[in-house]
Amino acid sequence: NALPLYSITLSSWERLLPTGMITVAVFNPQFGISVAKEYRSRVRFLNPSVEDASILLEGVGFADIGPYTCKVVTFPLGNTQASTTLDVMDVTRVRLTGSVLVDGDQDVVVATCTAERALPPAWVSWETELSGRLKEFTQEEPNGTGTTTQVGYVWSPHRDARGHALICVVRHPALVTELRIPYVLDVQFAPDVLVEGQDEVWYVGQENAKLDCRADANPVPHAFFWTRLDVQMPEGVVIANGSLRFTRPLRKNNSGTYRCDVQNAVGLRSQEVDIWIRERPPTTAVPTTREHVTIRSSSTSPAMRQAHFTSPTLASPPAGIVGGAVGGVLSLALLLGCGTLCYVRRRRTFRGDYYTKHYTGPCDMQKESQPDQIQSHQLLHVFANDSGHGSQDLKLKPDGDVNPSRPHSPTLNNGAPYIQDDCYDNCTDCDYVSHTDGSVISRREWYV
Repeated sequence: NALPLYSITLSSWERLLPTGMITVAVFNPQFGISVAKEYRSRVRFLNPSVEDASILLEGVGFADIGPYTCKVVTFPLGNTQASTTLDVMDVTRVRLTGSVLVDGDQDVVVATCTAERALPPAWVSWETELSGRLKEFTQEEPNGTGTTTQVGYVWSPHRDARGHALICVVRHPALVTELRIPYVLDVQFAPDVLVEGQDEVWYVGQENAKLDCRADANPVPHAFFWTRLDVQMPEGVVIANGSLRFTRPLRKNNSGTYRCDVQNAVGLRSQEVDIWIRERPPTTAVPTTREHVTIRSSSTSPAMRQAHFTSPTLASPPAGIVGGAVGGVLSLALLLGCGTLCYVRRRRTFRGDYYTKHYTGPCDMQKESQPDQIQSHQLLHVFANDSGHGSQDLKLKPDGDVNPSRPHSPTLNNGAPYIQDDCYDNCTDCDYVSHTDGSVISRREWYV
């Protein structure tokens, strides 16, 4: 602005170049505006007057970077000036490039984020949850026109990360907000082959039997192959779209090992399957047959037993099995009969026990008790062996409490007499009671 009492006669803009100072534009209140030829299309005064000499430079590029000086000629004070520097901030291009990723590769540059000819240099990085590392490269452009920054992400690809996103982040003073550019990983892998239909049960004569070959692969498989390993592929087989189909009923000789091969740009993978053609089971079942076997027990068996055998629907049981079952039942009946006989025999034999407290005794037991000591002259020889030695004598009372003598019973080897059966049948006339341990006890005499 012009000072009071002073007048501005000339305003100009100059620029310092390596070759020297040049004039860009001039304003004279009397003669008007003048702009250098190389700037006429890009430079103009905003409000040309003695109070405002501001200019507008359009289409700014890296070549416009540098100091600019404004000079003012006044009267009567003379010349005055002020300088400023023009800086250009530019991020001309941010781009992403990726690599072909194959499952199993080691330390591959997955993707690269580049900020080209940035002035000043841009800040570039990657955001991700993967466990990789950054690899940075910078390059200065000629004539100071900017700096190119490249940041790559190094990682060992794995198929599980397919579809995972990396984010390139770029920050620069010329940007209002940071740039965030996603990059989706595409990991390629060889086919994973799966054959469907191998778990089905196939029978001789079955129609429309088919094996389907499926594959999970990246990129998509471009070829499917079916082969039979043990012998040549049988007749009547059609292979299409990864499926192997029998156009005729199955035969027994169709059993064998088949293999499906699947190929894509990464590699070739295969799966083998074993097919077993079974004989078809009968459609109707044999009627159920029943066999009744009646086993009559002997006279010692407590009851009659009846065994029921049901034969299988497909075949009769072997004769040996039936015979074994009948023999087992007969043996069981025989054992039951023997047990019953022993039990009845024991009940008939047992006439009492050694415990006198439970024995009511005859009516004469209510009489006054006799002395406990038995005199020797009151006993009578009852037992004797052939030699007459080694056995004790049992003497009868003289008062005749014991019944008259009976024919002498035969003596066993252990010295005990054998009691005849009639003693068991007539309890009132029997003088002695035989016990299961082989001993005999008098009915009338009690010993303490």
